[in-house]
Amino acid sequence: MTQTDDLHASIAASIHHDATGPSVAQFHAHLLRSAYQPTYRLDSNQMTIAGSRALVRPARAGRPSVPVRLFDRLGPADRLRLECLCRALHVANLPHLELPTGSLSMRIDATGGSDDVETALVLLRRAVTKLEDEGRHPPLISCELACTKEEASRERADILRRHGFRVALRDFGPDIAGVEIARAVQPDYVRVDGNWFRPITRMPDVLKLFASVISVLHADGIEVLADGIETPAELEAALETGADLFQGFLFSPPVLAGAKFIERPLGLPQLLHPRARIIPLRRPA
Repeated sequence: MTQTDDLHASIAASIHHDATGPSVAQFHAHLLRSAYQPTYRLDSNQMTIAGSRALVRPARAGRPSVPVRLFDRLGPADRLRLECLCRALHVANLPHLELPTGSLSMRIDATGGSDDVETALVLLRRAVTKLEDEGRHPPLISCELACTKEEASRERADILRRHGFRVALRDFGPDIAGVEIARAVQPDYVRVDGNWFRPITRMPDVLKLFASVISVLHADGIEVLADGIETPAELEAALETGADLFQGFLFSPPVLAGAKFIERPLGLPQLLHPRARIIPLRRPA
């Protein structure tokens, strides 16, 4: 068996399938569950679900753990195994995703080099193929690379596309370096981090500059996802700059696999003015 086959067998043994409910996975002392947060697109004055992002929710001894702390304390081999395990778990739980999604985004950590990226994508493709062999129709998978010269490159993007996955950049910073990386990689979309975006919603001049950056990306066919939208003011700013996709607690928090989402479109007037009373117009009698 190859190293990839060994890792695949280890991951398969770590996922516990339930005939009636979502699967869970065991990683050392942690129990892992899948959560999904919907992504929205503006369509005829309504926000409609365009996809979702997969997230892991680890717990130890029944108490929630912070995902980033779990990942950051691992060595390279254990980290690769955990990342591959999480992605396989998210794909296995897609039949329990009560969400009309056209695409599913997942993070790809490319710090280990192209060989680790290749291994991760082979295992992800096997998980998707298994679902297809069961007669399921999984959504398009978008793999998000960090928007850095170390992780995001045309070579890495080509590896993703060769395995049949869409390419995206996360933690996009609208500086010259970020724009150059995006134009070189040509992702389907860039994810603008909410920790960067939220403060500039109170800076009109910076928002204008950001809108010009989005125009440059649009000219290359690259969409922009505004992440971390929590308030009506932040949504309004994202709309004004020309963002294409929206995600954040204003619309929906991440929901565990098997839970119900609010599937109906969200009205833009109610999102922008939640305290206003929207009185429907009636035709004259």
